[in-house]
Amino acid sequence: MTGPERTRTLVQAGAVGVLLVGVTAVLLGRENATQGWLVAGVGTVAVVALLLWQGRVGLHTPWSTARSRVAPGHAVVLWKPGCTFCEILQRALRRDPRVTWVNVWVDEAANAVVREHNAGNEVTPTVLVGSQVMVNPTADQVRAALAGTPDAPPSL
Repeated sequence: MTGPERTRTLVQAGAVGVLLVGVTAVLLGRENATQGWLVAGVGTVAVVALLLWQGRVGLHTPWSTARSRVAPGHAVVLWKPGCTFCEILQRALRRDPRVTWVNVWVDEAANAVVREHNAGNEVTPTVLVGSQVMVNPTADQVRAALAGTPDAPPSL
């Protein structure tokens, strides 16, 4: 998804979310005004929080820089915001200097690379270590690949 497409999708999702919150608040507010206002306030905050979560950039190195780091002993992680598996991997490996993070929703070239390795699909996290391509690996699998140990998954 390119930058403008992503922005349009987030705006549309926000509009639908606010509309649903508004309709729910009005319907509940007919019987109890306080309950309607409470739903409107909490619902709006929830919609905004979800949009900000999905819209964040997070850890990102441009693919033009990151591609030269794909080597044995260094991992390049192609990830996207909102991906639970990416979040888990980031929590475990965020501070590892042997790992470079590339947000595929910010970088069109990185998005093309992740699709190239996943039969046209935007599957994340996709991790590149040397000639190895790992799709949705655990942190331990990435560490094993970085160390070049036999526990690393085979190259694709």
